[in-house]
Amino acid sequence: MTFITGNTFREGIEAIDNVKFVPLKGLAEYDPDNLSATFPERALQPLDETLALWDIEHIFFGALHDQFEVLRDFISSPELLHKRVVVVADWLVTGTLPISLKSPHVRQVPVLAIGHSVLFGLSKDCAPFGTGLPPQSEEQNLELNAKVKAMFGKVYAGAREIMARYECPSGLEHEFVVEDMIYSADRFFQLCVPQLEYPRSDLPSNVEFTGALLGKNDNKNRPDWFDGFVCGKDERPLIVVTSGTAASADVEQLIMPTIEACRALPVRVVVCAVNVHPPKDFPMPENVKVAKWIPFEELFKHASLVVSNGGFGGITQAFATGVPMVLAGVTEDKMETTARAAMTGAAINLQTQTPSVEQVRQAIKAMTAESQYKMKALELKREYASYDTLSIIENAVRVTAKA
Repeated sequence: MTFITGNTFREGIEAIDNVKFVPLKGLAEYDPDNLSATFPERALQPLDETLALWDIEHIFFGALHDQFEVLRDFISSPELLHKRVVVVADWLVTGTLPISLKSPHVRQVPVLAIGHSVLFGLSKDCAPFGTGLPPQSEEQNLELNAKVKAMFGKVYAGAREIMARYECPSGLEHEFVVEDMIYSADRFFQLCVPQLEYPRSDLPSNVEFTGALLGKNDNKNRPDWFDGFVCGKDERPLIVVTSGTAASADVEQLIMPTIEACRALPVRVVVCAVNVHPPKDFPMPENVKVAKWIPFEELFKHASLVVSNGGFGGITQAFATGVPMVLAGVTEDKMETTARAAMTGAAINLQTQTPSVEQVRQAIKAMTAESQYKMKALELKREYASYDTLSIIENAVRVTAKA
């Protein structure tokens, strides 16, 4: 097995037995925790739904050729030339597109894509990505789809220009260009349960729901207060507060309002976010602990609820553990992830990037006082447990490799 990815992940990958690491290069070699280092213009973009548009154009398609060259050279190397090869790729790795779309300039091998976000594909049955709307009538959905295609006109034109060099027989087929990244793969594994997506009668057959990959991290980096504060006899509800790596850089958006909201509430709070830097003179409440990182699979087992900006992975992990959520996020894909989470009945969506202390306090009080959120979260936990996600993907690799 070989991992082709950025050097940020080299140490962890090389620690795995019988695994080879191949680094990316050029624009494809960026630190996902520090995108501005490679793409400085990103920091100048507005923090709204248009940021996802910018990312698709400049990061994902901007890195396509550098990703492709590394992948092409590796799968055509002498050591693999006479072996069966299957590419299992993050669905946002655009470098697989020339393979999926049958470019004559690369060896043809199967591509299995992993969907770790909401489904971006358009449908007659639901409003398109980026609107944050629930499903409308079919006529309204199609009208909104047309507007999204128009909005993506510049991205689509740029992507077609990038792809022209690979001379694929059909080229990019979708004006909403991310659809090619989904539907061109031989199989697309959507890492959630159907309840976390809007029903679609026109979903292509290559897309299948597979539950969640819930990792098995070690606990060697647990803080010294973990056992007493999290696992002890304190019966106050445990609230976990987390936000994405980029979002948590601004603690005033969600983390600080949540700490203040919980200051006088009968709860325990664990703030777990990579870039947490509360003000130096800030009087931390006695019921709050802060950590840079704790494995969610360990922490969520003890949580009564999670307060988050709505990252897709965090939502799926919380629901797979049976934990309800309070969500506040509208950037990147958060407008869509938070809406879908609220649709399940297991989350309260505050529909803002910067909630007030009172908004957070009222949501926490409602969620700790009313049992229906927990009941819905437990229903989701049972649904996630019905999938053996790793086996589904592993079996697909084996079957595809033999085909």
